[in-house]
Amino acid sequence: MIVERELDLASSMLGPLTEDSRARLLAVVENPTRDNWEDAHRIILRGDGPMLTLWQAVIAVDPTFPRRGTLTDQHGKVIEDWHTIPDRETLRQAIAYATH
Repeated sequence: MIVERELDLASSMLGPLTEDSRARLLAVVENPTRDNWEDAHRIILRGDGPMLTLWQAVIAVDPTFPRRGTLTDQHGKVIEDWHTIPDRETLRQAIAYATH
């Protein structure tokens, strides 16, 4: 799978991606649901360039993607959810962008 090869090139702030981070990234690409996106959007990816979260990488390849995510109250209750979730192709492009 193309995404797995890209993730082989990725690292986080502390070195290679953990198995957990890798699994969460693969999950959102394979099944881009709200819950999978919520689990993966903050993962930091690093290739040859600057460190980016998956969300920042999505915005880099799709400048129209929302810059505001879930809004919660002081008790953690969701007031406003994601307006949209990136599709598989956007996620693939974002991971490739962040890891090269």
